[in-house]
Amino acid sequence: AIVNMPYTILQDTAAPDAAPAAEAAPAEAPADSSSSPVSAGADGEVTFPDDYPNSVRHFLLLGAIAMFVGAVIFMVLNLLRPKKTIAHSVTFVMAAAGALAYYSMWTGLGVWYKTSDRTPRVIFFSRYIGHLFTMPLMMVDLALIYKFDAASMIALVGYDLTMVAAAFLGALSVGGHKWLWWCISGVFVILILILVLQRLQSDSPSEPAKVLTYIVIVNTCLLPLAWLLGSEGTASIGLTQEVALVTFGDIISVLAFGCYFLFNYDLLMGDEGEGGEKEGLQEGDSQQYV
Repeated sequence: AIVNMPYTILQDTAAPDAAPAAEAAPAEAPADSSSSPVSAGADGEVTFPDDYPNSVRHFLLLGAIAMFVGAVIFMVLNLLRPKKTIAHSVTFVMAAAGALAYYSMWTGLGVWYKTSDRTPRVIFFSRYIGHLFTMPLMMVDLALIYKFDAASMIALVGYDLTMVAAAFLGALSVGGHKWLWWCISGVFVILILILVLQRLQSDSPSEPAKVLTYIVIVNTCLLPLAWLLGSEGTASIGLTQEVALVTFGDIISVLAFGCYFLFNYDLLMGDEGEGGEKEGLQEGDSQQYV
């Protein structure tokens, strides 16, 4: 018993020293990722498109196919005309850019898993790149319908570009900065609506022109709303709901707008529709863009 005493004393005195290590162990536990919109792979890293929910993958593929089909239709309509028009070319490029953006997102290119925000978010860079083409080109089509002068067309397209750029910068930011960018984007949404609604009320447009104008108005308001509710903003809706909302909004704004415009082109453009847009500006009408 005397021989074993030192060993017993050393064993008892060592036990308290191990307690702090045991107490510190819970601090090493990984953060809870239950709020993540995607599931990490087997190695714990999030990669795209492997970690997309199946529904997100399907909606992105639907967008890519729909935009590609639309681009083919618009190209054929342009080729069938005896004389090519600016509107047909612009509408084709609009759909082609949308197809490239959705194919990029479907393959996982230009997708960022943002962990610097309050909760993990999925940010689609390619969506903003696509909108930098599709939305301004839609505004060009609308300007051709209403025969905007050059200054009004530049203002409309510039407002739209700035709106998308501010929303993109907001998606990159966190905290109060992202909300400031969203507010800046909202200011340019209001400027777009003011310019479009003024023409809608003053020009007494035809019924097809009104339908196209309403599509532009709805799409312009939809994107800031999707930003607010989706991953970039409050994340109030899931990733699948956000992607579905934006995808169907893009399909309507590009395909429905483009098809309705081009199939009613001659009616909307009047005498210009029979032979394409006028070549050059008439004397005394140097501000008219047609």
